[in-house]
Amino acid sequence: MSMVRRETFLNKIRELDYTYKSQQKRTQLYRKKGGTHRMFVPLSDFLEDDFVVSSLRQAGLKESEIQSFLSVAKS
Repeated sequence: MSMVRRETFLNKIRELDYTYKSQQKRTQLYRKKGGTHRMFVPLSDFLEDDFVVSSLRQAGLKESEIQSFLSVAKS
């Protein structure tokens, strides 16, 4: 299974107006500006594709946008 670098994923969710709120033992909490949607991002250097796809889907991205992000993130 391939993985996505954590920094690449964080850059993407920052583009979507998510901001850092706090850190727990194994995750960081990001929240959407002006909304209530939250995202818990693991602290590991690489994130599994399944996590990235489901998180971006919940953030409102279309499947085509998600696939395009994945292809760029892995190149």
